[in-house]
Amino acid sequence: MNRNRILATTGLLLLSFTLADPLSAKDHFLVIGGGYSPSGNQASLERNVLFWQRVLAEKEIAASSQSIFFADGDDPDEDLQVIDRKSVPKANRWMAEFFGSQSDLGLSYRNHRIPNVIGKTSVKNIQNWFAEAAPSIHNGDRLLIYVTSHGNDSRTRNQPHNTSISLWDGERLEVAELAKLLDTLPDGVRVCVVMVQCHAGGFARLIYNEGNPDRGLSKQPRCGFFATVHDRPAAGCTPEIDEATYVEYSTYFWEAIAGHNRVNQPIEPPDYNNDGRISFDEAHAYTILSSDTIDLPINTSGEFLGIESMFQDDKHADLLPRDLAYDEILKLATPSERAILEGLSDQLSLTGQDRLSEAGTHVNENRSRGRSRGRYRGRPEDPVDRMRRQISSQLRQRWPELANLMNPLSIELVTSRSEEFIHAIEAHPDYAKYRELSRAESRQLDEQEKRVKYERFVMTLENVILRENLVRLGDANLIDHFQKIVENENGVLGSN
Repeated sequence: MNRNRILATTGLLLLSFTLADPLSAKDHFLVIGGGYSPSGNQASLERNVLFWQRVLAEKEIAASSQSIFFADGDDPDEDLQVIDRKSVPKANRWMAEFFGSQSDLGLSYRNHRIPNVIGKTSVKNIQNWFAEAAPSIHNGDRLLIYVTSHGNDSRTRNQPHNTSISLWDGERLEVAELAKLLDTLPDGVRVCVVMVQCHAGGFARLIYNEGNPDRGLSKQPRCGFFATVHDRPAAGCTPEIDEATYVEYSTYFWEAIAGHNRVNQPIEPPDYNNDGRISFDEAHAYTILSSDTIDLPINTSGEFLGIESMFQDDKHADLLPRDLAYDEILKLATPSERAILEGLSDQLSLTGQDRLSEAGTHVNENRSRGRSRGRYRGRPEDPVDRMRRQISSQLRQRWPELANLMNPLSIELVTSRSEEFIHAIEAHPDYAKYRELSRAESRQLDEQEKRVKYERFVMTLENVILRENLVRLGDANLIDHFQKIVENENGVLGSN
């Protein structure tokens, strides 16, 4: 079967999936959210679920179709860690910033405020949900699972992809266990997962029985989108309540689908194929392009290609090589992939036909630089830290008592003399420059964040080539299963 025929077939399948679903098919939603204990249950996890609920409401999706497990469930005890720095008086904030530590400033605990939670996150509760929900989920229905939690690497050395989701009271839900629970649903149920926890990429193998490629492909059409690969932490969890500062994976994923960010500012819709709808695949591409974090996002189609396809070698001379010219890769790319490749090329100033090699060089250089850092005694002095120390040193000359923050004068400066203290800092001749440098530094990518941008570029290039090579390998069963994964990834939320 030639490539053009395969692409034409894929296009017809996508059309039938997005435009001709049976009218009787229903969507069911399951959320697993929150941390493993109050100290590991940050405010951002709560806000993620609230934003998700808001997006579903905007899509006119009934709350009755949504099942939410979060942290300790409906227990009234304080289970959420919150930091609200703006609630702390300015004098105290300045004292912490210039003379003490900002760690945990404004920290408090309260009960979560998510409505309609049906229970705490526990293995038993999730197992019971599948047992009770299975009879009402039928062939042709779709189950969407959103996980906003913490995650763990595998506990089994020879099964590194069997990672897990952190549940309340320190329990874990592993890839293999979730795969078994999905198996209790009819074979015709479509499953789509969005997971943002650390080591989330292990769950990309839910497309296989028991999450293990050696056990064969699942009969269910499954797909998923993951903040990062199986062996890395993910960005995001924070007790800060200021949602404008959130940068984790699902912040961008859901805002792409919603058409606005968390603070209701509109975004340019990532409708890369110009069909008037934002698919999950397009939301994933938008996230790869927009997020400046340590995350290396993956999806199930990419995981499938990495396992089932290959590059040209001595035994497969008819396959495409990994170092294919960039223009040739663009011709084979989907609209979402083209947006990623062109967008990251602009961000990283990549040019020419050998961009894969160029990006790979940057990845290796940054890794080497990170490894060699320990050979030197000390790192270059940060200009923001240096200016902060200069300001605090000069203020100590005025108030030597600031050497000890429990000194009565230090306490007066954040209470009865707070206005005098605030004025002394903000009137300092270097204060405006210090704030300017602080803002600029917060916008800069660190070495790890920049390296992962190159890694995202390389991974996307490789997936384009591997997809073409899957076609050339000619295994009809694998091609068919891959097409079903892609169909699911190109699904949309609600009527969109």
